[in-house]
Amino acid sequence: MKSMLRGATALAGIALAGSAFAADLPRRAAPPPVFTPVPVFTWTGFYAGFNAGYAFDTS
Repeated sequence: MKSMLRGATALAGIALAGSAFAADLPRRAAPPPVFTPVPVFTWTGFYAGFNAGYAFDTS
């Protein structure tokens, strides 16, 4: 009876100690999304520009 108790205790100890290695497994959940802040000002969009400069010289 004592050998059966010792065997059951050893088996339970091995089973419980084996579950400690589960922390080394990779996560199944997807990583959290990367937060990218919205820029305050961007150069996207419609632009209509023209050059209306004038230059003169005294020579």
